[in-house]
Amino acid sequence: MRRLLRALAVGAGFGLVLFALEGALVLKTGAIGLNLDTEGPFAALFAAVRPLLPSLLGRVLLTYLLGGAALGAAAVTLSALALSHQAGRFKWAAVFVLEWLVLAAGLMVLRAVERPALFDDLQWFRPVLTWLVLHGLPWHAQAFLAGWCAAHVGLAARKPKRGATRLHWGRLLPVAAVLLLAGVGVSLLGRGKGGAAGLTVLIGVDAFRPDRLAAYGGRGDVAPNLDAFAKDATVFERAFTPLAQTEPAWRSLLTGRYPPATGVRYPLTAQARWAPLPTFTAALEKAGVHTHWATDCSRFNHQGELSGFADRAQPPKGAINFALEKMRFRAVGVVADNRLGAWLLPELIDNRALAGVHDPVGYAKRLARRLVNAANEGPAFFAWHATAAHFPGDPTWPFYRKWVRPDAALERKLRMQFTPIAGGEHPGPAAAWTRADSEALYDELLAQADAQVGVLLKALKDAGRYDEATIIVFSDHGESFHPDFDALGGATPVHGARLREEENHVVLLVKPPHARKVERVKALVRLTDLGPTILELAKVGPMADLDGASLKGLLDGREEAPRLLYAETGYTHASPVAFDAAHASGAPRTFEAYAVRPDGVVEMSAAAHDSVMKEKDVGAFDGQHWLVRSPRADGTVRETCDGNCEALAAYLDAHRDNQ
Repeated sequence: MRRLLRALAVGAGFGLVLFALEGALVLKTGAIGLNLDTEGPFAALFAAVRPLLPSLLGRVLLTYLLGGAALGAAAVTLSALALSHQAGRFKWAAVFVLEWLVLAAGLMVLRAVERPALFDDLQWFRPVLTWLVLHGLPWHAQAFLAGWCAAHVGLAARKPKRGATRLHWGRLLPVAAVLLLAGVGVSLLGRGKGGAAGLTVLIGVDAFRPDRLAAYGGRGDVAPNLDAFAKDATVFERAFTPLAQTEPAWRSLLTGRYPPATGVRYPLTAQARWAPLPTFTAALEKAGVHTHWATDCSRFNHQGELSGFADRAQPPKGAINFALEKMRFRAVGVVADNRLGAWLLPELIDNRALAGVHDPVGYAKRLARRLVNAANEGPAFFAWHATAAHFPGDPTWPFYRKWVRPDAALERKLRMQFTPIAGGEHPGPAAAWTRADSEALYDELLAQADAQVGVLLKALKDAGRYDEATIIVFSDHGESFHPDFDALGGATPVHGARLREEENHVVLLVKPPHARKVERVKALVRLTDLGPTILELAKVGPMADLDGASLKGLLDGREEAPRLLYAETGYTHASPVAFDAAHASGAPRTFEAYAVRPDGVVEMSAAAHDSVMKEKDVGAFDGQHWLVRSPRADGTVRETCDGNCEALAAYLDAHRDNQ
């Protein structure tokens, strides 16, 4: 037992040394390629973060100590199997260190195959990582570790009985029993009470273009789980968002109002500009339906009290979340990508912004347990925003090997590369990375999100909750790869820059409780219609003064009057003049556009807000025809319309503001 205790202490010491080494890398400027200037415009951001770091770093250190100690326990066990009790201290120490390093290296290689973005900033490891990304399989590392342990068992079996190890295994039986009981207790803790009914599940998949689903005419190999779900659901062929960016789209969805009414006109809108509108989630909560919100990325979709959700599970908002991306503590991703790690370090493990540390499938499994628990507690509304296709866009195993060509640069295969797009400064089509490559990476990320959705849907089926539940899957916006601008081939994708099919057309699949009545709906519908629909399906009274209307009639197969859509552009990394040289422009495309509040929240500055509003296109759409008004650099407004102009103009005038 003393040897075991010493092994735990030495293993924890190794963890401490590793923490110190990785901490030094974190402090090194540009350690992960961000090259953040901590003095200039970012000074306020890091000033807001600094008070939060001691607690966070303390928990990271604890993770390193616990992980090192756990490896120490495994290493001393293998040492005991390989050596006799009479072996000298030096031999024991040497073998113990070897065992610890082999186990750590095996886990590191396994994670490098599963989530290679965890190590892509280590130049000395780059040749090995390149080989693993091209040829490695998870079972390679798993087989090696299993074989290594099996070899030790074989050595122990061949040791003579006389002089065999006297490490008293019998004394470890109580410890094993306690660990077994603890595991059983944890699994039982996740089980629901049963018997409750009334479940609505809303799943938003970031940036999912409808043409990636077979249900919308796609090739059918990107999202098999969603295509299977579409067979149980009503497919809304012409669903559109009023603003093709996440935060404004979700705010319109929750309130049933267009952006001019919500005040949320672009990502990171200052909180003071948000209109305190009622939400359908608050109406559900008031009616006795407990509401839950979850996401693994809150940079551009953080739901606070104004959302109406009673229970919210999401990464922290603001400066700390932007700074976390710089904190590449790799051992956290190696040993803490589990329920215990998510409990101790949720802002790291359950945070999509941390490329490589975050395990998307493991996160989905933990989320599925929360979903089933919520369903079993009573009437529940559970909303989840899946962000795999969002920056940093790092595909994990096996998705990074699906469609991006093998000879692409390693950094391109492992994550999105951000390229600002400005008028007259197009990056140009690079032979090393083309539009087709960008779409291939995009498809891999969508496939990864689809796998997460599949975990949740399977959990509902296994729990017997799938058939009785109302399940809605949608996308908040699409994505444009600039097909009409050859000079932008391979440039960063964009959404919210223009009013277009690629950016505003969204996925909408609705499965009512039990059997659907209508297979497909061809009529134009809007994200603002989802709140009224959910309230009616839940038999909760309607909200007043909405821009949206319930889809219940369409779900039942009834004919309804045609709907129109109000839409507007947002604020993106792409300047409007990149697509139209005569367009009004002037908003900064740098961190200068933002301000950091004393509480660390990052939001658009007042000056940038005024510039963004002057750049904004507004339009109306009837499902086939657009009327769009675009501000020009000379101070005029250009109006374009390709049909039904009088009705579209009247609708636009009724919903636009005076800005």
